[in-house]
Amino acid sequence: LQYCKDACTDKFETGPIEELVIKFSQLVVDFPEIRKIDLNPIFVKDGKAYAGDAEIVLDLTRFLRQGGKHPENLVIAPYPKKYITQRTLKNGARVTLRPIKPEDENRFNALFKSLSDQSVRFRFFETIKEMSHDTLSRYCNLDYDREIAIVAQLDDSRLVGVVRLIFDAEAKKGEFAVMVNDSWHGLGLGSKMMDYIIAIGRDLKLETIYSDVSPENTKMLNLCDNKGFTAKSADEYSVFMSLALPP
Repeated sequence: LQYCKDACTDKFETGPIEELVIKFSQLVVDFPEIRKIDLNPIFVKDGKAYAGDAEIVLDLTRFLRQGGKHPENLVIAPYPKKYITQRTLKNGARVTLRPIKPEDENRFNALFKSLSDQSVRFRFFETIKEMSHDTLSRYCNLDYDREIAIVAQLDDSRLVGVVRLIFDAEAKKGEFAVMVNDSWHGLGLGSKMMDYIIAIGRDLKLETIYSDVSPENTKMLNLCDNKGFTAKSADEYSVFMSLALPP
């Protein structure tokens, strides 16, 4: 697009081309059997992008990667839209549970800053005052073949919670962690996110999910106990909570 801007003396409309590229990308994601597409020429008229001619080559032998969660034509898994849902909390508030996106970085940072020092220690097992851009980017840009994070979003777009599951598809086990805005404790949000990440673990065909929990975090230990987790081992620093996920 920049090349076109530089090469053209007249005003070049990038909006229609940008929209076309986005739709084209989604087409390739939705139909992995597409081997090749040739659109030539592409032109813009009256604010819309058009293709003068198109050739599409299909390969019906394409299939899901062995052990993978997405088509073999993609380098990384696409955004898992199927995990978008809604829940109602004890105070009547509706929250949208959805996979995190790269553009959530500022919202995720605001959620982190809403945590008390104790909540930060319970989640990260250390005191953290600030998150760098690189760290925030790491938490928001995921390879969904290895990790998924579900955020709880309010209607005003604020994030009030997140549950993360890092998994090993071959070992069929995953480690999870929950983080909830302190002012939203006691409303059932943590419990609903736990239930949802357990359901996602089953959908991913995991056999076990687990978490290291601080012995001081009695609310989380009680929540895990209520969900059927068992304490596999414990020391002065953490309690290893594990849950088997039968088919």
